[in-house]
Amino acid sequence: MQQIYILRHVESEANRAGVGLGRTDSPPTELGRRQIAATSGALAQAPLSRILTSPLQRARLLAEAIGAACGVEVESRDELIELDVGDLEGLDWGVTRERYGDFLRAWRGDDAAEIPMPGGESLVDVLRRARPLFDELVADPADGTALIVSHNFVVRMLLVHALDMPARAWRRFDVGLAGLTTLRVQDGVPVVERLNDRHHLDAL
Repeated sequence: MQQIYILRHVESEANRAGVGLGRTDSPPTELGRRQIAATSGALAQAPLSRILTSPLQRARLLAEAIGAACGVEVESRDELIELDVGDLEGLDWGVTRERYGDFLRAWRGDDAAEIPMPGGESLVDVLRRARPLFDELVADPADGTALIVSHNFVVRMLLVHALDMPARAWRRFDVGLAGLTTLRVQDGVPVVERLNDRHHLDAL
């Protein structure tokens, strides 16, 4: 049976600070490191055949810990890097609201996925670069389980694509830190088995 696991990264210093976070390579917090240990322990017996990760360390360190636990080499893939939030990088909510009120009003609309971040990417751009890699995994005829370790917006857009939903449906998914989604590929079609599972973090 062919499966695809999709995992969001662990808590980073920027996540904890509550600032805009895209491609800044923010390191894991102490909680993030405990999330790495808990998640890699939970997946140590998973039948993983490939592990593909964003190069940013909040994702990469998690992927490497899982790879070490499973004996699987980790592949760093630029297609899985987070949305480029452009000028919003590093800004807290108050400053963002003050400087980019017009953008935020547009972002709340139905067409948000098509609107680029000021100086950055749109969610449609994210899907455009990440979709070929996902489709390659779905089309792989070999049995096995591939793990993708990535970021909030990348995960949401991959789920939109996997379920053949319109881009505007990205808000319909809750993707928590270190949340795990599992898909089964059935007759070439991804089928959701688990969505945003965080039970492995219950003891933290």
